[in-house]
This record gives sequence, structure tokens and C-alpha cells, in this order.
Amino acid sequence: MSRRAAEIDAFLRRLTRFFLRNSAEGAFDVRYVVRRVGASFGVHADVLLLAEAAAITVAHPDGSETVMTVRERPELARLDLVSRSKFLVNSITAGRMSLAEADRSLTELEGSRPPFPDWLKIAGVMLFAVGFAPSVQATWREVGSSAVLGLVMGVLVMLAGRFRSIDIVLPIVGPIAVGLVAFGLLDVQTAPGGPVLAMIPALFVLIPGDYLCAATAELAVGQITPGAVRLAQAIFTLVELAVGLVIAAEITQVGAASLTERPVHGGLPFWIVALSWIPFTIGLVLTFTARPRDFLWMLLLVYLAWGAQLAATAVTDQIAGIFIAGVVLSAAAGVLEWSQRTPPRIVLILGGFFALTVGAVALRGLTVLEGGQAGEALSDLVAAVMQATALTLGLVTGTVLTLVRPARLRPPTARAPTVP
Repeated sequence: MSRRAAEIDAFLRRLTRFFLRNSAEGAFDVRYVVRRVGASFGVHADVLLLAEAAAITVAHPDGSETVMTVRERPELARLDLVSRSKFLVNSITAGRMSLAEADRSLTELEGSRPPFPDWLKIAGVMLFAVGFAPSVQATWREVGSSAVLGLVMGVLVMLAGRFRSIDIVLPIVGPIAVGLVAFGLLDVQTAPGGPVLAMIPALFVLIPGDYLCAATAELAVGQITPGAVRLAQAIFTLVELAVGLVIAAEITQVGAASLTERPVHGGLPFWIVALSWIPFTIGLVLTFTARPRDFLWMLLLVYLAWGAQLAATAVTDQIAGIFIAGVVLSAAAGVLEWSQRTPPRIVLILGGFFALTVGAVALRGLTVLEGGQAGEALSDLVAAVMQATALTLGLVTGTVLTLVRPARLRPPTARAPTVP
């Protein structure tokens, strides 16, 4: 094997590892990106994906073939890297970068510092919770308790980013800590809609509704192995969160029987609920370390998804409303992604995705089941399955509608030798 072939192999392996690491929301683009980049350097590359591993096959023009494997835990900690990777890949495939330049750029990308200090994650999670609270319960008590509990959760998220041991146990330690403060200090068992609704905004950063939908989407498009593994991970995380809340209720002597739902009537004006998506998106940017310049794009898609759901639900019903909102969100992100200046689809779509996500309904169902409300629990769990499926199918439909972009908007492609 020539030196250049070895350098191409090494670069494609590093590139695959990078995209696998940032594939927590689905590994849909990993194979496509690696194949495009490989073609730009005159080789035929293919990727076989698992959830946390990948096998890369590289066929060179001289007939030699290399098989490599990488293993990396998918995460969603650095959206800024995801955004910058789009421009790196576009530069490579447009022929504006040599292999050496691409390798240096990837090294710089991986070693770059986040745009914010990690202590700002505390404020990010708190704003994330406060911004989401009015959409759970439109009451001032919900907003106030979400600020306090979001602060607790934010400290844990920051520590999890620093210490791997805390990150591993965060799905169980997080709800226990939030539950202890909620039951012990805030008396959430007397909250209008019940204690679970009072704690959901603070736990939202851990609720794997996005994983549920990503897993369903992978299954829908035939990525069976990563989809099945991600689905199992999401379900287990939901169980961990529910168990953590039950443990907190029992430690504080409130008892699991307090984990019930009650009807609640919102007392906040609509304009406050509408404006709450601004701190929600700011919190999203800080929590997942997105680039500041991507904030307005993310906010635009949040309002588009929320508005589409409100409008569609007004004339249909909840499931159809979520499906239509998913189509609108995904199609809009696909059209915006055609531009060379906008962030990639996952960054554009993430805020709206969270605004529509259904994991909170599933967590509510699991916890109220322990509280003795079997009927309400079953209703919530069925609703979670139906809503997750509707949202997934909407996102897939919107993506399919924007797969083919107009010729004048397609990026130039570098010419490479044909590989048999």
C-alpha cells in the first residue's frame, strides 16, 4: 500500500470516528459523508454502522482494499463541532482542500475549545427548564419550581461533563437529586398538576424523547441495528428516570403513591407561553454548546414547529398535528440546509424537535403507574408510542421531500478517479 493510500485510510477512519461520536440523534449521515469524502480523494468508501461502532471499507484505485473499525460512544455535547464539520466536508468535496489540509482542519476542529465555559451549562439547563415549563403547565408555580430544579440539574450536567463517572450514573442520580429537592423543599406533591409535571422541565435535558424518535426513524429507513440499540437505550433511560423519582419520593417519606396526575388550568397569558421559547432556545444553545451565530436559526425552527403544531391541532387532532408539525419542521430544515452558510440539519432541527418531543409523556406514564393510576398510565404510554411514531414519520416525510435540491443550489463536487 502506498503512503497516500495509508494517509487516506487514516483520515477516513478519524472522520468516521468524529461523526460517530456526534451521532446521538441518529447516524443517518455518517455513511453518506464518509462516502462523499472518500470519492473526493479518489477512493470508494463504505461504512457499516452499529450504534456505538462502525466498520469502514476503503477500495483504492490500485485494487487494494482496507477494512477498519472504530468504536465511539455517541453523544450530543458539542453542536458547534457539528456545525463546523458541515463546512469542512463541503470544502473537501468541492475540491478546495488537499488531504493534508483536510487532516489539519480535522485536527484543529477536534482540538478546538467550546464557545462557552462549561459553568454556563448551569444557566443553560435552568433556562432550558424555565422556557419549557409554560408548555407543561402554564402556571407561575411551574415556572418558579423549574428555575430551582433546573439549577440543581444544571450543576449535575456540568459535573457530568467533567467527570465520566457522574455522566454514567446521571440518568439515575439526576432524578433522585431533583426529586429530593422537589419533595423536600418545594412540596411539589401539592402542585396543581401533580409532582411529576412539576419536575419534568428540569429533567427534560435527560428525557430521551429525541432518542426514541431517532431510533424509530432509523428503524423506519432500514438501519435496523443502530435503531434497535438506540430504542433499547431510550427505553432503559426512561425506566432509570422513573425509578429515580420513585426513590426520591420514598426517601422523603412522601411515598410513590404521591406520583399522580391531576387536572390543571393554566393561569399564564398566551404571550408569556409564546415568549418562553426564547429562553428555552438560549438554554439549548448553552447546554449543548451550539455556536452563538446559530441561535436565530434554531429559534426560527422552534417557532415554526410550535406554530405548525398549534395550527394543525386546531383543525385536526393531536396525533395528526404532531405529524404535520414534523413534516413542516423537517422540510424547512432540509431547504435551509441547502445553503452553504446555514448550519447542518441536526442543529437546525434540534430545538423544534425538543419542542415536539414525546419523552415527557412516556416518563409521566411510567411514574403515575407506580402512583397507582393504571388507567392514566396506560393512556400516557399509548399516547407516547403514537406521538413518537407520528413525529418520526413526519420527520422522515419532510426529509424525503427535500432530498433532491435544485441544481443551482448543489455544491460543486470535486472530480476523482473512478474506482472499480
